[in-house]
Amino acid sequence: MNTSLIERSIEINASPDKVWRVFTDAAITRQMGGEYVSDWEVGSVFGWKGVDGRQYTHGEIMEVETSKRLKHKLFNGPDKSSVASEITYKFEGSGDTTVLFARERLFQSISEEDYKEAVQGWDTALYMVKQLAEGI
Repeated sequence: MNTSLIERSIEINASPDKVWRVFTDAAITRQMGGEYVSDWEVGSVFGWKGVDGRQYTHGEIMEVETSKRLKHKLFNGPDKSSVASEITYKFEGSGDTTVLFARERLFQSISEEDYKEAVQGWDTALYMVKQLAEGI
């Protein structure tokens, strides 16, 4: 089993623009327990801040194409000295249907058990995106 790559997808009954808003509109994103911290420009900071005000992840935007693609890296802590992973989201669809693809390339070894937990975490997160986007 390759534990350095996680690829998941979900079909969402909402336009790519609505799915994109789940990521970029803090009022919507907070319904998932926090918000992304970024100005959505290449080279800008990117991270997850919980509703408790704590910054949980630290990263940097690598690519952004509104409602189509988002790629960012996550660091092992706030110092940017080592990259933990690169995550790419692709928003494919038109009209009222989108397939959201998520791909995480890990730069450190994890156990099979941790890998399975990470996959479950992705499935949960994508399902939450689906619920929020379909409710907009």
